[in-house]
Amino acid sequence: MEQTLDRSVAKSRKSTSLINGIPIGRFLGIDVRLDPSWFVVFALITFTLHSSLWFGHPDVPGWQVLVAALVGSVLFFASILAHELSHSVIAKGIGLEVRGITLFLFGGVSGLKSEPRKAPEEAAIAIVGPVTSVVLGALFLLLQFIFPAGSVGRDVVGWLGFINLMLAAFNLLPGFPLDGGRLLRAAIWGMTGDVGKATRVAATSGTVIAVLLITLGLLEILFIPAAMLGGLWLAFIGWFLLTASRQSRASYDARRVLETLRVDQVMRTDCVELSPDEPLDHLVERRILRSGPRCYVVARAGLLEGLITLREIRDVPRESWHVSTVGDAMVPVERVRAVSPTDTLLKALDLMQEAEVNQLPVVSDGRLAGMITREDVLRAISIHLELGGDGVEEPAAPTRGQLSSR
Repeated sequence: MEQTLDRSVAKSRKSTSLINGIPIGRFLGIDVRLDPSWFVVFALITFTLHSSLWFGHPDVPGWQVLVAALVGSVLFFASILAHELSHSVIAKGIGLEVRGITLFLFGGVSGLKSEPRKAPEEAAIAIVGPVTSVVLGALFLLLQFIFPAGSVGRDVVGWLGFINLMLAAFNLLPGFPLDGGRLLRAAIWGMTGDVGKATRVAATSGTVIAVLLITLGLLEILFIPAAMLGGLWLAFIGWFLLTASRQSRASYDARRVLETLRVDQVMRTDCVELSPDEPLDHLVERRILRSGPRCYVVARAGLLEGLITLREIRDVPRESWHVSTVGDAMVPVERVRAVSPTDTLLKALDLMQEAEVNQLPVVSDGRLAGMITREDVLRAISIHLELGGDGVEEPAAPTRGQLSSR
């Protein structure tokens, strides 16, 4: 599978980085990480493969069976990584920024910073994954013949061939956000020219397929006791697809709002402007403790000079607050990430994510125009989605609010 947002923006994109997890390396210029859930499924697959090989080869020493199961599991996840790398390589080739790849409980996810710009790009990125899995499956099935008949090696390689073909088949199911669902979206997008409609149809298809998988899994559990484990997996995969489909739809809707609204439609213009000469103890005692804001812009005559938050104040020893000024503790303007009033909310939220901050100053021609926070952005998304999301209009020419200098 491939997706542009690892989590819905409505959840404040707390992964933050789009890609979370333990870094394991960089392949073809793309960072790869392991989500903690990966270790669970790795252990489960290794155990399942080991049990199958152990029952099928009782005369083989136990340590050889264990090594074979571990090698098989590693190659299985290498196959998933190749699947995801193919998505990312094609995406980079058509000019999209790739944040990285994360391997997790149900496989992998390629993080793209932006959506494909047209239907053929969507189709190209989607189809290359299943094609890669089919090629790998065919290669493994051919490679099994270099091992002696009835050997552990032959069984492992044959299993890898089969599992890669099954991976391709599963991903071609026409439900968003599976690759097949993205192909469906690309087809409808190409025919209608309406990416919103295409996304809604593909997401609905994903929901239907997920419900069918859950139903089939429950039926296996109830009526085929011998297939209980398989039924549990089928139901669990269906549940995962149902969740992913809903999150992908929500993520798309949120991104559409983020790409449409501008910073000047959401920013606050009543933010407090501090003088760099103000003592730190005065700031804490007369502003922070009384009014509660955790972030202040530092400016002189309207020109931004820096930013100060609780983090910078904590870095100054408390006994030095009475002899230190805001200018001593602030982050200077050269190091402040800022946006302009005409930037999109998507750019603002991406900058917050990259800088790991919850607010950004809004600067126009070197002068402070306002402040935008993560909460402001999420509130705007929520309001527009509750209103239907289709009534977003282009904003009027930006106006500069009056800044408080209390």
